[in-house]
Amino acid sequence: EVNDALYGEITFHAAYEPQRSIRTRRFKYIRRFDPTHEGPVLPNVDDSPSKDLLVAHGWREQRLPAEQLYDLVFDPQEAANVAADPAYAEVRDELRGRLEGWMAETADPLLDGPVEPLPGSALNRPDQLSPDDPISVVQRSA
Repeated sequence: EVNDALYGEITFHAAYEPQRSIRTRRFKYIRRFDPTHEGPVLPNVDDSPSKDLLVAHGWREQRLPAEQLYDLVFDPQEAANVAADPAYAEVRDELRGRLEGWMAETADPLLDGPVEPLPGSALNRPDQLSPDDPISVVQRSA
């Protein structure tokens, strides 16, 4: 084992969806950083029959928590978010701190607030359904 933790990030894909994560052998902690968009960012999910089925059953209306914590030993399918469970508060706080430390070490721009897309970037809006929906191209500033 080379590292005791892996870190992950997404800021932009087809649409803005800033998230950071840390995964240890036992736990996975995910933090969402866009309080203006509480649901799934569907343009970041490729169109497919599975996506169509989920959307038809209300996936678009689901609300996602700002923090997620999964105990991978007891819940390898990551079905039960235990971030709000008092029994996991110490683990959540430790992983949150480690994630924030990693963000500081790597000069993560999210620490300064929302990340602006680069001029010329072609993006979907987070509230759209598909990556094939019309995009906006970020203009160069004057």
